[in-house]
Amino acid sequence: MRTLTCSLIAMMALACVNLAQDVPQPAKEVDTTDLLARYLKSDGKEKDALRKQLLELSADELQKTIHAWQPAKLDKPGVTEFETLCPDGHKRPYWVYVPEEYDVAKRYPLLVCMHGGVSGWPMRSDNEDPSAGEYSIQYFLPNLTDEQKREVVILGCSAGVPETGMDSVWWALKGQQNVLHMISETKRRVSIDDDRVIVTGHSDGGSGTFGFAYRMPDTFAGFYAMNGCPLVPPLDGSPVFLENMKGENFYCFNGGRDTLYPAKRMTPIYDQANGLGATIKYTVYPKLTHQVGDVLEDEVANFMGKQLKDWRRDLLPAEIDWACSDPARGRRAWLSIDEISDLGAANTAPKNAEIEVPAGRPTLGVRLQRNVDAPTVENVVKGSAAEDMGIKEGDVIKKLDDHEIKSMQDLLDALDTKAPGDDVTIVVDRAGEEKTLKGSFPKAQEREQQKEETLVARVIAKLEAPGRVTLSVRNAAKVTIYVAPSMLDGDGKLRVSLKVPKGEIGIAVTKTVEVDKGMMIDQFEKTGDRTLPWTGRIELDVHKLLGDKVKPAKPDQKEDEF
Repeated sequence: MRTLTCSLIAMMALACVNLAQDVPQPAKEVDTTDLLARYLKSDGKEKDALRKQLLELSADELQKTIHAWQPAKLDKPGVTEFETLCPDGHKRPYWVYVPEEYDVAKRYPLLVCMHGGVSGWPMRSDNEDPSAGEYSIQYFLPNLTDEQKREVVILGCSAGVPETGMDSVWWALKGQQNVLHMISETKRRVSIDDDRVIVTGHSDGGSGTFGFAYRMPDTFAGFYAMNGCPLVPPLDGSPVFLENMKGENFYCFNGGRDTLYPAKRMTPIYDQANGLGATIKYTVYPKLTHQVGDVLEDEVANFMGKQLKDWRRDLLPAEIDWACSDPARGRRAWLSIDEISDLGAANTAPKNAEIEVPAGRPTLGVRLQRNVDAPTVENVVKGSAAEDMGIKEGDVIKKLDDHEIKSMQDLLDALDTKAPGDDVTIVVDRAGEEKTLKGSFPKAQEREQQKEETLVARVIAKLEAPGRVTLSVRNAAKVTIYVAPSMLDGDGKLRVSLKVPKGEIGIAVTKTVEVDKGMMIDQFEKTGDRTLPWTGRIELDVHKLLGDKVKPAKPDQKEDEF
């Protein structure tokens, strides 16, 4: 009996062991941020396998994983040069300043600096002087306090137009894509606060700042232009629209004695933009020339204390008013214009306002000698007012009407008092003898009307409540609504209403928005932006929805009246 009892106990113990061995072990918890980090560094089949694992996460887990991702620890702080292959196929250097006490767990605001002289400055200096991208950082770094240097990361971009062509200027499409690529790489290296990225620059860099505000603003919390010109971006052959600056944080300053972009010609354009709904804040320094050294210390102090401190990006605005002539620049926050075609009488969004360009100073038609204090004529332009008046090479200009002329700036200031078509009297010193010459400036030439106007799409989109969006369109044949969870109703649906001409029956589409985890991964991988809110999208064929409403406007009907 005792032997049987012992045998039963042994058998039961063995069974317990076997049962214990059959119980599945707890699954090892996956470090999703490590998974994402490995995905970003991989390629080929390994990348495909890691992507599959990421797609198996829930949308909430994936969004939290992206938000929690951190760059690797940085090798060294200070200013470091990097090189990258840009989207246009050219390698370019860029420079990044990182604080000495950099902490990867902290998220830093980023200043994106674009240099001036974009068409003439090569990517790298051929002497001991700093290269263009590195030089652009110097507008800020020497003017920061020790405390401020601990609180900001600065990126100095290079355009390299002399080596790569005019397509890479700051306001051209390829040039802007190159800058966005450098920002994305910087975010991969340094922990950046995505909602506090500010683009800035002097001269051409300032003009490029306007270019981003007009055309590709979503990366930025704000725009800071130093002696830039809002009329330069259209030089790439595509128009710009002042209404596109609605809802943007924009600050700029110009000099009254700037011979390139005088404040008196720039500020009326800022006022026009503000009249159309923008909020451009600007300062005029009456005695400032095109160089900004005299005001830079105070400007940087004010910028660091106000704009850098207060500006934040808003990717979920209640209203978007966006126009473009190329779908490559059709994205604004949660709206994208994907296709442009003439919708004729079905258009409900009005035309954009034309920019009223202030009259420039009249042209005298002389080139002055350099490195000479007195304004001495080097040569006279053929067919100019100067030639008609009898101004000669070697003449020293002494007076223009009642204005004493002792320097080139005096001459420019005097010309600013005149208008095209005005009569003018000029006194010159010719070989020690004063001569009084009279004439008139040529009349302003009227701008030639383009034979074929560029087709422009415009959409005014309103997020009226969770689950409801309304669109007024102009020539926007296809659009996409990028959706964040907060934009949906309680059932996960979005109702998009399309305004139609008066008297017509409105059009509305209600759709359940599916989470697109592939899109979430792709947008993070492309931009390095950890806080993008969109988890899905709705694509709308506006042209198809309008159907037979799309027809040419009646010849006797004003285009914006229905």
